Amino acid sequence: MKTTILCFSGSGNSYWVASQLATQLGDATVLMIPSLMEADSIELGQRVGIVYPAYKFFPPNLATFFVETVLSEQNLDGVASLFQVCTYNRACSWALSAMERTLTQAGLAVSYTGRVKMANTYVPLFKTPSDERIDRYYTEAAKQIAQMARDIEEGAIKLAPRAPFARLATRRLMKPIHRSLMDGAAAFAVTDACNACGLCQRICPSGNIEIRGGKPLWDRVCSGCLACYHRCPEQAIIFKSRIRGDHYPNERSGYHVEYRP
Repeated sequence: MKTTILCFSGSGNSYWVASQLATQLGDATVLMIPSLMEADSIELGQRVGIVYPAYKFFPPNLATFFVETVLSEQNLDGVASLFQVCTYNRACSWALSAMERTLTQAGLAVSYTGRVKMANTYVPLFKTPSDERIDRYYTEAAKQIAQMARDIEEGAIKLAPRAPFARLATRRLMKPIHRSLMDGAAAFAVTDACNACGLCQRICPSGNIEIRGGKPLWDRVCSGCLACYHRCPEQAIIFKSRIRGDHYPNERSGYHVEYRP
């Protein structure tokens, strides 16, 4: 069965999970959600998956907006099954419930739900894990992905857990949290190490960065993915206030996607 995996990723965790799933399932294509935002038509397989991270307990704003405005307008008649997978570190039950609800409203019924624990990349609040810890995350994730692929191939039914207050949280908290993340780029600063390579502009999934006068400038549509911070080759993007973690370029993920020239 042909599989289309729709993926949103910032630091590369979700991209790696999506890529591993595609390899395990076979005859599968990974499409990056930011590249599809203006697509009139998306070629979808009989089996569709969506892989995304949890940001502050919810799916990224761009991922839910994509489902609401782009995926919902596609011809879904040929889609026989749908799965979702959330990468997380602290918690993802609300994210899974919120995405399931968003997909249902778009005309898609989720038949399988998975979660994969990966390194926490939200350095304003959490420390960057050690190399040993990262190795353990990847090792355990590979086992989980292999099991998920078997489940999906066998047509297993697994819905999102009924998280406490999930419906209320989705209705009352998701949009305010999304709005707070959209303004999150105000926390960034740029050091003299910046060489105006423009990578941050090219990799920003939200198109939130422009290079002006040889320096990046952020608008107010940030997804909170921190890709610009983690993937800057000169580590020239910093936070104005003190943070708990450090850069996590995540080369192991193989995530080198750029969204604009």
